[in-house]
Amino acid sequence: MRNHKNLMFWEELIRVLVRSYRFATSLPGNDQFTLGTEIKRQAVRVRTKIVAAGSIESPIESANALDAAYQGLKEIGSSIEFAVELGMTKPELVTDLLESLDRLAGAVFSYRRSMS
Repeated sequence: MRNHKNLMFWEELIRVLVRSYRFATSLPGNDQFTLGTEIKRQAVRVRTKIVAAGSIESPIESANALDAAYQGLKEIGSSIEFAVELGMTKPELVTDLLESLDRLAGAVFSYRRSMS
């Protein structure tokens, strides 16, 4: 079993997930309960899937958990981009967050490939 906290990207992952979660809670009114809920759900999912990947004995199931984490990071980014497109936030306020999400998705993808 691997300790997820030893992953090179773990600390950045947590910072970015917390920031994404907080972004979701800052959305206006009803959007907080629609788009915001989706972002928060994915943030929690990414974290739990990374933890699960380190605790699962089966390489196939571990890879599946990392695939889900990768997809979750991409979905968070897409949801934040959609919030920008809907005029809920300004692009310059989330540019670095989107870049971090993309970088972390790459790190998770690389980690998953290293397990093959």
